[in-house]
Amino acid sequence: MPGVLVVREAPPTWRQQLMVATLACNAAGVAGFESSAAMHGVDGFGEGPLSLVVRAPRKILMERVDVHVGPLCDADIIEIDGVRCTSLERTLCDLGSSADAFRVRLAFEWYWRVKGDLNGLQSTVDRLHRPGQHGTKVIQELLVDARLKGRPTESALEVRLEAIIGDLDGLVRQYEVVDRNGAFVARADFAVPAARVAIEAHSREFHSSPAAHQRDAERHARLVAHEWRVRYVTKIEMENPSSLRSSVRRIVLLGDAPPGLPAWE
Repeated sequence: MPGVLVVREAPPTWRQQLMVATLACNAAGVAGFESSAAMHGVDGFGEGPLSLVVRAPRKILMERVDVHVGPLCDADIIEIDGVRCTSLERTLCDLGSSADAFRVRLAFEWYWRVKGDLNGLQSTVDRLHRPGQHGTKVIQELLVDARLKGRPTESALEVRLEAIIGDLDGLVRQYEVVDRNGAFVARADFAVPAARVAIEAHSREFHSSPAAHQRDAERHARLVAHEWRVRYVTKIEMENPSSLRSSVRRIVLLGDAPPGLPAWE
C-alpha cells in the first residue's frame, strides 16, 4: 500500500491489514461497522471483510475493503491496539444499517451488559440521527424496548433464546423469584410468573463443572420447593426453534412437566 510501511518478517494478520487500511491515503479512514465491532469484542462479530469509515470519498487500493462515507467527529473515534476505530456507540449506530436484525440485537445487548447505562448510546443516536437514516432508527427502537424490559440479558445464548420464545405472553427477563415473605429464592433468565415457570438458557461452557452442577442442583431444588417449574434450554435445542417454542408453550399453557436439570457428560 503506497505510503504505508509493513514489516514483511511478520506473518500477515487481519489486524495488520486493518491497520494498513486505516493508514492508507494519509490515514483518511477509521475502522468501522463490522471491523470496529470485532475490535471492540462485540458478541457476534469477528474477523472478516475490512470496513472503513471516511469523511469524504476515497479510493483505498486494497482487496476486501468496504469504504463507507459519513460524518466523523472526534467523539466518534478511539484507538484500540494502535488501530483507530469508531467508538462503541458510533459502531452500534452504523451496524444498525448494515447487519441483520439478530446480530444488531446481539451487539446492543452486549453493549448494555458491558456498559450498564444506555445514556451514552442515546446521546450518540440523538446527535447522529437524520430523517431517513436506518441505523440510528434501529438503535432507537432497541433503546425504547430496553427501557420497557428494564434489564439486559446476561449472555448471547439468552439473546438467542429470547428470539425464539419472546412472544410468550407474560414473559419477563431476569426475573427474581421470592418466597411468601419476600426473601430471595433465585433469579431466572426468563420467567412467566403467572404460570410459575422459569426458563433457563443452559450451556455446557458455564454449567458442566462439578461445582457449577452442584450450584444448579441446589438452585433447582429451591425453585421446585417454592412450586416453580424450571425449563432448561440447551444450545442444541435452539437449533430447532419451532420444536423448542412448542415445548415451552406446552409447559406454560398446558402445565406439561418440564425435563429435569441437564446432566453434562
